[in-house]
Amino acid sequence: MGCGSSSAIKTVISDPPPSVNKVQQLEVPSFDVNNPSRPQSRKESVEISGSQRPSITTNDFEMNEEGSVKLQYICDTDISLEWLYQRLIEKFKCYDEPEPQWIAERLNIIGDKDLDQTTVLRVTFGWENEKLPKSVVLKICVSQTNNGTDNKNLASRIECNVYEWLTKQKKLPVPRIFVIKKQATEAGNGVIIMEDLNERAQVGSLSKGMCVDGVRDLLRNLAQIHAYSLKYSDWTTMVTENSPFLYQQTADFASAAIKSWPKFDGNKFQKLSKFLSANYLSDIASDSVPDDKIPRVLVHGNPAAHSVFLSKEEKVAAIVDWTRKLTILNSDPGFSEAHPGCYAEDVTKTICWNLNGKERHDNVLRLLEYYHFHLVKFYGASLENITLEQVKKQYQKFFPFVTITFLLFMPEDFENADQNLLDRAQCLIDDTIILTAGIESSNDNLSSDNN
Repeated sequence: MGCGSSSAIKTVISDPPPSVNKVQQLEVPSFDVNNPSRPQSRKESVEISGSQRPSITTNDFEMNEEGSVKLQYICDTDISLEWLYQRLIEKFKCYDEPEPQWIAERLNIIGDKDLDQTTVLRVTFGWENEKLPKSVVLKICVSQTNNGTDNKNLASRIECNVYEWLTKQKKLPVPRIFVIKKQATEAGNGVIIMEDLNERAQVGSLSKGMCVDGVRDLLRNLAQIHAYSLKYSDWTTMVTENSPFLYQQTADFASAAIKSWPKFDGNKFQKLSKFLSANYLSDIASDSVPDDKIPRVLVHGNPAAHSVFLSKEEKVAAIVDWTRKLTILNSDPGFSEAHPGCYAEDVTKTICWNLNGKERHDNVLRLLEYYHFHLVKFYGASLENITLEQVKKQYQKFFPFVTITFLLFMPEDFENADQNLLDRAQCLIDDTIILTAGIESSNDNLSSDNN
């Protein structure tokens, strides 16, 4: 879920009373999860001792006579209005700014079976100070455990680390990050407070994809990120490889999706079977195939349209969702997340996932040339291991991988499948079969010539 990339599901509205008493002024209505249609009254405001919410630092707030912290939690999360207010006035050095009116919106729904427990909120403020943002988006890892290897913790930490590194670079296409709060305690929640991109751009549509100009600009922005990750290696200590289990899940889901596809050609399935392997997917993604020595870059991993905010001119305003849940049938979801890998994963996905077959066929060579030109430009020097011919070769190598991973966007019930996604998937499958047949034929001819 991106920065404000879906419509509001829950809304909390606050109008602080005129009292000058700070604690009273912050006792605003909160959302009653047991009765979503009714705001809580002031008497029902949350009043919880600090020990019950280990993710909140009690030193920041006033205590009542009983030693309890009087906090107003936002949309049933562990983030309080007081904590958010304090962080923003500290960030923007507006220490005398009074508490504002505010509206909180929950932008996503978390199911009981979702491994991804990231809640996305938009909070809009009524303050008049132009130095302060009118609204912000919060990404909150709601459910965390003491297990440091837990996927929920790992995904949250990786996204925090990626945004932390990206914001240190200049002019990269990411949202402005105001606050990154990693785990303050073992049970604490990771939080990213960022700009509300809806004020200047609109999130793309997975179904509609992107126009050629939009894809071109996305490739330019990815080239910049890739080039910076080649120049500066500090990010490599912050970002880990994708779990092998993710590729096993992906292979299983892709196989199941094809088998449940109505009237899918059995011969095509047979030809695709070599790519429906966790080992194949893992080898391609981790660049462990021994015949190529390609320098690793920071790979986004999911450059589909719904991970991009676009301006009215189809220019990329920001790339978001550096960790995205992938729901795999009835099993626990996995995560497609930023990871070290080959630049061609992002390049091939950008072209294949966002363009229809005709647009891709007509523009692929120009798009690859455009990406390579900007990669060299942003890097500032020639790249011996990433020539234009190498980019074309890597695009072909990643094509089957990208086709298989695109099937993750297919629904379990094909009666509810989006026709645009089905058409794109069918074209990718057909082109994968044609491409691999051509490569195998060339290899056979080469072997015959050598003999």
